[in-house]
Amino acid sequence: MVTIDSILLEWSYRCNDGVVDLNNPKKKAILEQVLSELGIEDTQEITEVSLSPTQLEKPFPPRSEFSSQYKDRGEKFLDKIINNEDFTLNDGSIIKLDSDASLEAIKLLQNKDYRSLGKGVKLLVDTNGKEYSLAQFKKTDEFGSGKGSGAGAANTALQESTQCLANAIAYRVKNSPINKEDLNDENIEEALKYIDVTSSVDEMKSFLKDPSWAKTFINTANVLLAQFYNPNFEFHRGSSFTNSIYSAYKTASKSEGISMQSDKWNPADIWLVSPSVKNITFPTDLKELNGLIAELLASNKLIGVSLKKLGDSAKVSLNNITGEELEGYSYEGPPISTNKSKEAKIKYNKGVIAFRTFNYATNFAGEIQGKTAAHGKVGTGAINDALKLNQLPLLPSTQELKSEFEDNNETLINDFYNIYNNIVENISEDDFNTILENKDIDWKVSKYLSLKIGDIVNSASSSIQDEFISDLIRYASSSTKISSAFVKIS
Repeated sequence: MVTIDSILLEWSYRCNDGVVDLNNPKKKAILEQVLSELGIEDTQEITEVSLSPTQLEKPFPPRSEFSSQYKDRGEKFLDKIINNEDFTLNDGSIIKLDSDASLEAIKLLQNKDYRSLGKGVKLLVDTNGKEYSLAQFKKTDEFGSGKGSGAGAANTALQESTQCLANAIAYRVKNSPINKEDLNDENIEEALKYIDVTSSVDEMKSFLKDPSWAKTFINTANVLLAQFYNPNFEFHRGSSFTNSIYSAYKTASKSEGISMQSDKWNPADIWLVSPSVKNITFPTDLKELNGLIAELLASNKLIGVSLKKLGDSAKVSLNNITGEELEGYSYEGPPISTNKSKEAKIKYNKGVIAFRTFNYATNFAGEIQGKTAAHGKVGTGAINDALKLNQLPLLPSTQELKSEFEDNNETLINDFYNIYNNIVENISEDDFNTILENKDIDWKVSKYLSLKIGDIVNSASSSIQDEFISDLIRYASSSTKISSAFVKIS
């Protein structure tokens, strides 16, 4: 039986850049040739494949950018839920899944009990409370569909691998800044000796010459060459060496009880690697690991680089090299909250952080509102990481609180009353209990957590207050003090 996956695989193989696109006339003609050979007459007969337990059980192919990160596609699905990433449904709509509301599904994914997510059961709940079965999720390219939208929006792995190739031409072949004329087959063949990447040679050759990306590859290579020259550098993307760095972090973070994902700890897309460091065994103590990476960056032997598509110019910024270089923020408490609102705000010298639930009794987070721009949100996991780093009490989960409020837990109610009195208004216990009787579970969970975080921080020393605020904001920009050194191109 001919499957859709096999058709897509053959189609992508015959496209020079490995990317399929029905809107491209030449590529559509290639597809029609493939279908003709298979006895299929109409491209409309091809439909998208939905996700299924069988799909989740499959490992990623060796060429996939995820092959070294996940044992199977179910682990990637779980990671996307935890990181609050977008999912695409079969109807084309985009949703985010609520990790609290989807807790039963998360446990099944963690236990790799993928079969229990089949047969139409609806255990996946989005941030609006709507329930879905696994079959309603589209099998996008990150789950192995093979689909793409053309070289101009090529997948991340190919972009990063091709940047390594351009870097190798500048550093190892030309030993000077490069231009479009230098992106020729002769230089490419020579440069291949100095890269360790995940994309094929043919894919990179084609993408390197794409006019919508060539400027980015050239400008990035040139600015790196000017700032971090080392004639012995190799250029890695998804290599066994760079994977060993992230493996060390995963071990270190687990022992520290830290939930920060590896791409927040160090968001480097590619690495500039001196052969002299390739035999290093990276420590699994977080401070030692971060110190070593900072030292190697400072000595120009190992540089992680976060990439971005560029215009006519490029600039470099250093991140997390030393503690002194990290920008700090100042706490300007006490927390602010009214008797009607379900949120509490903490002021800092450059804005406020508003804490509240962002879905009904779930998804508690702090929204960082700067005076000039928003910095994003930090969820309960990030908040607890920052509390733990500063040796402050941790917040309970929304699920735990909902259960305790439903049981009318006396200890919880007393604590709620005390911090409400301290921050919002000084009222009697009877008046407070009357307020609770007239509020729903969302208000109770949101109000308690937002006041609790305010009370914890306001009770700390001034230096800890400043550190906590700074950690939250740095977390949002991949720059906490548990993050490691990297270079950002923009």
